[in-house]
Amino acid sequence: MLKKANNNFESKLASICIAATVLIIGVLLFSLSKDAYKAYLRGNIVHVLETLLFVSGLVFMTYSNILYQVCLRGHYKRLDQHKPVETGELYKLYQNPAPSLSVLIPSYKEERIVNWQTMMSAALAEYPSKNVVLLIDDPYPAKSLPDMIKLDDTRQIPVEMQALFDIQAEHYRAERDAFIARGSVNYTCRKEELFRLADNYERVAGWFKNLADNFMAGKTLESLNHADRFFVEAILYAPAAQHDELAGKLRIMGNENNVPMKDFFSMHYARLAGLFNVNFSSFERKKYSNLSHEANKAMNLNSYMALVGKSWKEVKNGSEFHLIETKPEDADFTIPHADYINTIDSDSLMLSEYALRLISIMEQPGNKKLAVIQSPCSSFPGCPKGLERTAGACIDVQFLTHQGYTHWDATFWVGANAMLRREALEEIKEIHMKNGYPVSIYIQDRTVIEDTESTIDLVHKGWKLYNYPERMTFSATPPDFGSLLIQRRRWSNGGLLILPKLFNYVFNARKDKRLFKELFMRFHYLASTATGCIVALLFCFYPFADKFSSPWLLLSIVPFFVLYMRDLKFAGYNYSDALRVCAFNLMLFPIVIGGVLKSFEQIITGKKIPFGRTPKITGRTAAPALYSALAVAMPLAFAYCAINQYILGHNSKVVFALINMAFATYALVFFVGIKAAFEDMFSGVVMRIRNLYRNAEIIPMPSYQSDTSVSAQAGGQ
Repeated sequence: MLKKANNNFESKLASICIAATVLIIGVLLFSLSKDAYKAYLRGNIVHVLETLLFVSGLVFMTYSNILYQVCLRGHYKRLDQHKPVETGELYKLYQNPAPSLSVLIPSYKEERIVNWQTMMSAALAEYPSKNVVLLIDDPYPAKSLPDMIKLDDTRQIPVEMQALFDIQAEHYRAERDAFIARGSVNYTCRKEELFRLADNYERVAGWFKNLADNFMAGKTLESLNHADRFFVEAILYAPAAQHDELAGKLRIMGNENNVPMKDFFSMHYARLAGLFNVNFSSFERKKYSNLSHEANKAMNLNSYMALVGKSWKEVKNGSEFHLIETKPEDADFTIPHADYINTIDSDSLMLSEYALRLISIMEQPGNKKLAVIQSPCSSFPGCPKGLERTAGACIDVQFLTHQGYTHWDATFWVGANAMLRREALEEIKEIHMKNGYPVSIYIQDRTVIEDTESTIDLVHKGWKLYNYPERMTFSATPPDFGSLLIQRRRWSNGGLLILPKLFNYVFNARKDKRLFKELFMRFHYLASTATGCIVALLFCFYPFADKFSSPWLLLSIVPFFVLYMRDLKFAGYNYSDALRVCAFNLMLFPIVIGGVLKSFEQIITGKKIPFGRTPKITGRTAAPALYSALAVAMPLAFAYCAINQYILGHNSKVVFALINMAFATYALVFFVGIKAAFEDMFSGVVMRIRNLYRNAEIIPMPSYQSDTSVSAQAGGQ
């Protein structure tokens, strides 16, 4: 059971920690500046410059430290003021025509169960009517028989779901129509309607339970992995329990002669008719030569968004297919209009009230300029494995940080899921010519963090973004070092490329206190990865004198760790997981540097970096030999530093090196795996030797997927 935070207390504690950090750093800076001044008077310019270098790194570290604490203060203040709309109020959306909604799920060679679970969670997210679209980005046509079979199977998922939902939708539409035909207005009839409604809600609950039983196929909840268990409990059992509870309340109302007015019944019959009112479909952009085939998620989404609300005809030109806009009566298919577009990755799940809650906020009169609303993804709870659990802990704490960004008017669009206002997307749309065809770009694909760049585009046009302060979407976390490497290297790449857009926005915006707070947040979000790498390399490898190893420096980190450990506890983890997070971040350091270097590569060459899709495969994803070698080398390097500093008599640096050695060793053993690291380091060499000297046929292990092949095939997420 999660430890519940006292929001007011946590907000005050964050304020105290901010003040303590500023005070400690102030004392340290005063001491350093005093020492530098004395060195200047003695003519020791080298020491002065060395102090300036150290202070520059210290200032950035303090910037990051305080920003986290400021975000936490904002999060807990928001949470203290948050009063979620009562569930019954949300159902009023059924009383009038609701805005149209399409849920887009970009998919690239995903396993069937991954697509099925995401589509099911989207379909079961309550809303009067919605389209759920699987954007299949597998190569077209399939290049091998296994790929062809997999592609055909993926195409069948929407078809099978449509048949499953249509049976239920037809029944509840008939129930609604029968109620309208009865026109029940007197007391006795309305009392009977309560029991009819109860029967219907019990039937709905039974359907959810049957679906759960079929999914588990005779297994127990305890025997499922943590992701499947969450799917059953949160996506199927939780709504079933809510429907059963409502049915019970309706029966009590009938037995106690507590009979509501006719509008109550109209709303509930409309809700029942909407529960399964879903239109499923799939779309494959790579079938059409006049649509973008860029290998990234952004263009998969953009290609479909450009078709929304229009009718299209397939025209064959030689061996190629083109899409031509036409009149509805002449069209092969029509893409329904959408006032809102919800994007969700194919390894993510949304809770049942997600769409109702977010769109109800978007529809409030004061939110007409709200372009994006989201509940930033949390990790699936209950993961027992070390690496996946620790990566999930980082994601769950980042959720709190994102809430703080919203408090300070600096929300960033987080691409794993988001509810988007179509009008806002149209305003930032750009038309580019690619391969002789006009291509509409709503979400920028210039960098591999496409949602971040589009955030700046939106705020530059005067649009707002908002993080809903409750966990309502959950996503898978990479289960091994190889897949995590691909994801985190991608996340580390692109911020520097977007900074000029941020500066342009700030230059043209109205200069006030709000803008300063926004810049304080947004600049760190974009620049911290690169500058953090530089500072970390500086402190690790520059031979600063012992006098810079002040106890005040260590003390300045204490407030940060106090808050971080508390946040881990509130997110369902242990205080000790903070140490695992330290080992985890140290392990990621070479990967982050690799991502930053990719940004510099794009700046220098002007060529887009390939989109590295996070693999979602059964088995382990092999890591590149270089990164595996670095994971092995890090503990040895820190051990060498400790010995060297001991010989030189720098005791404080010995302690620092030993601590890092312990973290790096823990990461190698429990996160990377010694056996896996050596396999990935030498597997390529072994395969080449076998090919050269034994002429053996090399059959790749089915559970492995190299980083190179993933990047080359990238186009999912």
